[in-house]
Amino acid sequence: MPIEVILPKVDMDMETGTIETWHVKEGDQVRQGDTIFEIGTNKAVMEVEAPATGAIRNIKAETGVPIAVGTPVAWIYLDGEAAAAPAKPTAAAAPVAAAASLPPAEAPLSPAIAGPSAASGLRATPLARRIARQNGLDLKAVTGTGPRGRIGEADVQRHLEQRSRCSPAQEARPAPTPAASPSEGRLQPFSAIRRIVASRLSESMRTAPHFYLTSEIEMSAARELLRRLAARHERIGAPKPSLTVLIARVAARILRDHPVINASAEGEATRFHERIDIGIAMERDGDLVVPVLRDAAYMDMPAMSREFARLRDGMAKRTLTPAELGGGTFTISNLGMYGVDSFTAIINPPQGAILAVGRTLDKPVGREGQIVLRPMANFTLSSDHRIVDGVAAARFMAELREALENPEVLL
Repeated sequence: MPIEVILPKVDMDMETGTIETWHVKEGDQVRQGDTIFEIGTNKAVMEVEAPATGAIRNIKAETGVPIAVGTPVAWIYLDGEAAAAPAKPTAAAAPVAAAASLPPAEAPLSPAIAGPSAASGLRATPLARRIARQNGLDLKAVTGTGPRGRIGEADVQRHLEQRSRCSPAQEARPAPTPAASPSEGRLQPFSAIRRIVASRLSESMRTAPHFYLTSEIEMSAARELLRRLAARHERIGAPKPSLTVLIARVAARILRDHPVINASAEGEATRFHERIDIGIAMERDGDLVVPVLRDAAYMDMPAMSREFARLRDGMAKRTLTPAELGGGTFTISNLGMYGVDSFTAIINPPQGAILAVGRTLDKPVGREGQIVLRPMANFTLSSDHRIVDGVAAARFMAELREALENPEVLL
């Protein structure tokens, strides 16, 4: 009997999802565990694997269209099964609409909806495909070293390095495309994650009245503490602590005394969260993702450094789950490493505040009647004025300054 491929529920509050990319086309042979499509939720994009080995038939779901959880999107015919054989819905798909549960024999064959990335039939990770597209590389020229010849990021990077060493005459080049006029430029559709970010942040700016407070904080003590912690972490086998982790640690402890900064607006009420879950804004292939440090107020520096390193590595490898990318109560965005002096960040809904961190720069400041150089950094708090008043935000920033200028008091 053919095996239904349904749209899975990958998050607790997920009701619908969108197929962003098909990695197979009508009639392709797949093995159990092969990636067959990518699903986008309101939090992340995840790979979905084949539940059985066989031939993909009757692909019914188009890319970019919201689909209810549990809806059949294709069928896998096992070896020896006829493609026209009727299929009965499985128990997992019973609740879906009757129109979505038609057996494969009655479903129209439409290879065109399988999506452009499936046309090649190659096995490759989403990151490998993206890097190849960005560099005009035909994946057929790349040798995959993964399971069953799957092409990974390292395979693409290795091929690009080899290609860069070739002469122009030897280098494989993509077919030329018609040049756009200067006034038109190049139109690049949003990636799946970019669509999620655009939707959520546009909603934030529409619904949350933002206001901003900026404090200039001396980082001498924080720098010295990080230097001493680095030696301690090395002795116990913990990752080297970063400034971002130290700020997250300090902010988490302070938020216990400022619950409204850790709260969310919910209709005409304020939701005060029992836990302090701090999101750390990160960049991946030009897209914004926000992994979350859970129960951050009760982590020590070694534990937080380990968890931060795990999330950062998982973000780069695309192995984080939606649960690890959502549900934060407060967010930190640090752009200081890019030379940014200061900026205002958009609140990550439904949270009530976000902290933007600029670079640390030696500046002349007055100390005990003398002008001296001190490492200074700008911290800007964006708050939702529906639930956070100016005085509450100012008190939080004052305590943040005190803690970062004397961090050992909290650690």
